[in-house]
Parts: sequence; structure tokens; C-alpha cells
Amino acid sequence: MRKHSKIPQIKHPLLLLFPVACLFALALEPFGFTSAGFLCLFLLLYFIKQLTKQNNIKYTLVATVLFSSLVTLTSFHWIWNAIRNISGQGIVVSSLLFLVYAFVSFYKIGIVFFGSVFLTRYKTIKDSYFFLLVIPSLFLISDWVSPMVFPVYWGDLFRNNILWRQMARFGVEVLGFVSVLSVSLLYLMLLKSEKGFRGYTKYLFPIFCFFCINLYFLAETIPQGPTIHLVLLQPNTKYAKREIQENQVWMTKTIQSVYDIGLEAIRNTPKPIDLLILPESAIPFLGTLDSKDSHSTYSKSFADVTESLVRIGNTPLVFNELVSDEGSRNSLTLLHPLSMVAERRYKQILLPFGEYLPVEKELPWLRSLFPETSRHVPGKLTDALRFQTKTGETVTFSPLICYEILYPDLLRQTMKQSPSEFILNLTNDSWFESQTETKQHAGAGRLRSIESGRPVVRVAVTGLTTAYDPWGREMMGELQTFQKAVGYLDLPTVEKERTTPYIQFGPSPWRFMAVFLLFLVFFRSPRPILTIK
Repeated sequence: MRKHSKIPQIKHPLLLLFPVACLFALALEPFGFTSAGFLCLFLLLYFIKQLTKQNNIKYTLVATVLFSSLVTLTSFHWIWNAIRNISGQGIVVSSLLFLVYAFVSFYKIGIVFFGSVFLTRYKTIKDSYFFLLVIPSLFLISDWVSPMVFPVYWGDLFRNNILWRQMARFGVEVLGFVSVLSVSLLYLMLLKSEKGFRGYTKYLFPIFCFFCINLYFLAETIPQGPTIHLVLLQPNTKYAKREIQENQVWMTKTIQSVYDIGLEAIRNTPKPIDLLILPESAIPFLGTLDSKDSHSTYSKSFADVTESLVRIGNTPLVFNELVSDEGSRNSLTLLHPLSMVAERRYKQILLPFGEYLPVEKELPWLRSLFPETSRHVPGKLTDALRFQTKTGETVTFSPLICYEILYPDLLRQTMKQSPSEFILNLTNDSWFESQTETKQHAGAGRLRSIESGRPVVRVAVTGLTTAYDPWGREMMGELQTFQKAVGYLDLPTVEKERTTPYIQFGPSPWRFMAVFLLFLVFFRSPRPILTIK
């Protein structure tokens, strides 16, 4: 067996995590360098090899905490703004809370680190088995078993390359697995292969096959449904703390501002509107569902504004509201013209510390740290919403509210429950006050469009308002963030019978494969030879 010597050694491997974290950030939005994602994984493979040589649990723990902290500080620094705004604390306390979050936020890398050290401690594993079977499987398993406040998958590092990201037809976990496997092939090629093209063939051929699969998906013809004209409103409503709820001047001004931008959009539309859309928290705290509940959020002014826009535009209106229905509910509402019937879908996955406090009953003092956190109640899986176009056709869409776009499993369950022709995501990123965050959040919608094989329309209160086709390509120019704006979009829908490998089979086959490969390598590898001094 060749020694691990063709790749230069470094004296302090932990220092390698600093450029790895920087490359991780460069692979995500707003940069989106896919080459940085590949180099990030390449250096991670090298570092993992050094970890297995160290074979030290404490060292591995330090590496896990350090990598988690560095990734949070470089890629997800915007979380500090959310902590500060939601907690209402000063800079010192907010910074301490952010550091605590940073230590554990990306703990999923620990599954890869500890799994590699454990396997190589008890078994002598060939380099080819270790890099091609063990490492990609550990990365996939880390995606599977690691709940995160803001879910990030290894496949997200490659969502900005139009060709490579098509592997997400099988799911973002498979995109990550294939990416790690491809980097491992290149790593082994440098480590073991002799000079000459023939020596490289066995490493490059699988990567070539992956490119061919992606080319097939990119050239795929997708059956289209009717093309509809959407109007996307971005009212630029600033995030509102609870003290604003009692400020009648601010609330009146906000309602009037939303009404004005709606009228402007209706007057300037180039063609009849099939669907008018308002984002999440365009008008915060209020709702249009009349209730005798003492916690009712009903606002006649809000109801009048929505009904007026529907009548003037003669079009269905989608908007977000807060309603009281067996608890506080974050709702996406579709208001139909003529009948003025409202259909609601409640948010199913709530944002921890934003919409509810985890373990609040056990730790009630958390409320004093996060006074702005809501007490929302999650909804249940429901059918797609339907509306009628100006040409008399019925179109269906699957609603996802803000945070829900980060969860591919939820999208798959929604599609299995009730197939639709496009996906609509209403969102509010104003609490983060960061263009980096809103671009990363929007990037998740890009992969959901590929996974589902359907367009994803994202309407954000302060931006980024945009849309992606079933290949993850942008279908309209991005509306400038933190400004009032109106977007007009002719959206070609997709027949609701359309399916993808991910929608059809889900992630289970790949997860089973990863576990099987780990057991196969473990039980087929010999134990290390003990040396006696």
C-alpha cells in the first residue's frame, strides 16, 4: 500500500479548519463558488485523514467545536442579528448567546469526525474503501440524523452550479453524497495514481458518469401546465416588535402602505392578473378571521384592505396573517373573488426561538431572554390550494411559509398528500437584516424546485423576491432587497402528475445504502495488528 505522502503534510492540522470554513462560506450565497465547495471538501478529507492518525477523542471533540464555530462565524454570522432582535438584549448578552449557538450549531460534522476515528481505531481500512465508501456515507448520515435550527445540507455547497445541482432530482442528501464521492475520487487520484492518463481513468470515469446523469436531467422535457400571470408584492415592512402592536399610527401607516402598493400593482399590470400575492408579515400581528377568542387578532381594516384588492383587481389574493384558531396560527390565506371565501393553511414547522420556545415549560426563564418569541401552534398536513385563472383553468399550488422551505421532507410529504402545479413560498427575512441570509434562504428554494420538479415562487416582505424553474434557474430578475417593489411574472406551471426520483422514492433508499456500506466496510476489514514494545 502506498504511503499517504503525495499530498503535503502540515504540522498543525487544526489550522486547516480556518481555510475550510472560509471556503464553505464562499460556496454558499452571496458568492456561490462551486469550486470553493469542492476545495472545501477536499481539505476536509485531508483533515479527516489526519484525525484518524491522531486517534484522539479530545482532539476530535475540539475539531468538531472549532469547525462548528468557524462555519457559523463565516457563513451564518447573520444569526447574531436575529438573536439580538428577538432577545432584545444588548450587544454583550447577544454575543454570548451567539457564541453558545456557534459552538453547537454545526455539530453534524462531529458524526463524520467521530465516525471516521471510531472505524479506523478498531479496523484497518484500505484508503479506497475509506474514502469511497465510508466518508461519503458518513456525510449522508450526518445530513439525515442531525436536526438543526437552520438546516444546512452538504449538497447546499453545490446548488449554484446549474449542471452539478441537477443530481438533487434524487434529493439534496444524494447531491451531497455524490459530491463527496467525486472529491474522494480526485483525492485518491492524487494520492495513488501513477503518471499518465490511463492511471487517472478509473477515478475520472465515475465523475464523468455523474456529469452525464446531470446532463440528461438538464435536457429533460417537463410537461407544462397553463401559464399564469402572477403579481408579487414586496412592501418592505420592517420587522415589528411587540411594542409596535399597540402603536396605532404605525399599524395604520403599514396597512395603508400595503394597500397603496397593491393598487399600484393592479393599475400597472401589463395583463390580467391570475394571482396577486403578499408576503409573510406584510401586515404583522393582525388577521381577518373574526373570533370571540380573547386573543383574537381580527382587524376590520386588514379585512377591508384584502377584500378591496380582490374586488378592484378581480383576482384571487394570497396573503399571510396571524389568526386565533385553537391557538395562535401563522397562516397562508387564499381569498377568492366573487364569493369572498377564504381558505387557510397553517404553518407546520415553526422556527425555534422565533415562533416558539423549546422546553419553555421546563425552563420558563427562557422567556425573559427571548421576550419577542411568539407562542404559535403548528398546523397539520393539508391539500394543495386551488384558484381559477382568467382563462377559466383551475391551477393548484403547494403553500410553504418561510422557514418550511428549508425542509425537503416536508415538501415531499406535501406533494405525496396532494400534488400541485407550483410551489409558493411566503417569507419574512427582515429580522435578520442581512442580504447574505436572504440569499442563502432563497437558495434553499432553488434545490426544492429541482427536488420536486416544479417552479418555486418566493415572495419576501423585504426581499429577496424571485422564482425558480424546475431546473433551479431564475425565472425573473431579483427584486432589490429592502425596498418597495412589484414583480410581474408569467409562470409556466407543471402538470401535477409530474414526479421526480426524490418525490417517488424519498431519501430512504440512500440512507439504507449508507448504513449498509458502513457495516460492509467494518465487518470486512481486519483488526489492526497490535504492536508490543
